[in-house]
Amino acid sequence: MRRAFGLILLALGVFAVAGAVLLPAYVYPKLAKVPLDQDSTSVLEGTASQVLAVTDKGNGPVSEIRKDADLVATAHVQANFAAPEMREDTDYAVWLLAVQVTDKADGTVLSASKRQVCFDRRTGEGYEPHGETDPKCDIKSSYVTELQPEAPKQGEKPPETNELKAQPGLNFKFPFGTEQQDYKVYDDNTGAAVTAKYSGTETVDGIETYKFVQNIPDTKLGSKDVPGSLVGSTDSTVKADLYYRGVNTLWVEPVTGIEVKQQQQQHQELRVGTSGTSTVVFDGTLAYSPETVAKMADQVNANKGKLELLSTTGPLWFGIGGGVLIIASIVLLARRRRAEPPVPPRRREPVGAGR
Repeated sequence: MRRAFGLILLALGVFAVAGAVLLPAYVYPKLAKVPLDQDSTSVLEGTASQVLAVTDKGNGPVSEIRKDADLVATAHVQANFAAPEMREDTDYAVWLLAVQVTDKADGTVLSASKRQVCFDRRTGEGYEPHGETDPKCDIKSSYVTELQPEAPKQGEKPPETNELKAQPGLNFKFPFGTEQQDYKVYDDNTGAAVTAKYSGTETVDGIETYKFVQNIPDTKLGSKDVPGSLVGSTDSTVKADLYYRGVNTLWVEPVTGIEVKQQQQQHQELRVGTSGTSTVVFDGTLAYSPETVAKMADQVNANKGKLELLSTTGPLWFGIGGGVLIIASIVLLARRRRAEPPVPPRRREPVGAGR
């Protein structure tokens, strides 16, 4: 009986040690992926010392600079199941992001943008094609929507066109198991991956996070025709260059890679040629609303324990338990061998005895 019990303990110990190896090496990579389905809304709030607003009250568009405006930005992320990558066994997902910034005072839409990206479900990296014969993402699955400057008819929305564009760097989230290092994060305004530098840890809403700061230098975004009055010119229309710079701060929970908090400081201005004439069209700061931070914290609390069970705590306890069981089984089997009674020596009769 003791031998059978020892063998059972040995088998359980080996099974536990195998589990300690397989959970992080095989099971965790299979399950640590963002779900394909996504339909969520994040809200950022803040103020702008100066912002450009274009309104149309029936007499055509009118541009005006507003001071000390209270702003709200709504970011809606939705999965696109029409994309060919959206299969149950895929490592890539295709999500559409739409952002709209409005003035709280009267609901005027100050800016709107939309983009779709095919990205890695584990790392958050936007897919960037490199001439593969079998690319991970279809070229049509990643694009940035361009809003035309004018509508064909008064009262209608300007038409939209989709510019096929890869969006390298992290999108929507950081990798599972985020490390204390710098990462390239996609910047919507410049359309490029910009380094977000690791700058320490901070507690946000009771959750320990890694803080990353992304500095975007003064960058020309493009040129556009604007009313001359907007840039101090007597001409009715003037071609001006739009420049942008900013600082984005991200607070990331490292196990899940979820951005618990986000803050965006942005400055945009129109510059005319080399004359030095410029007009600030946006200067402000937006950050996740308290409700959005709380929602992100809830997501962390719902998923962090499951991921740790697969990557750290589970393998640790399986390893410790398996080691204990193996040692106990060895002790039991060794005791059994020592407890066996010695075999008595065979008695040899002297030759010729009893004769």
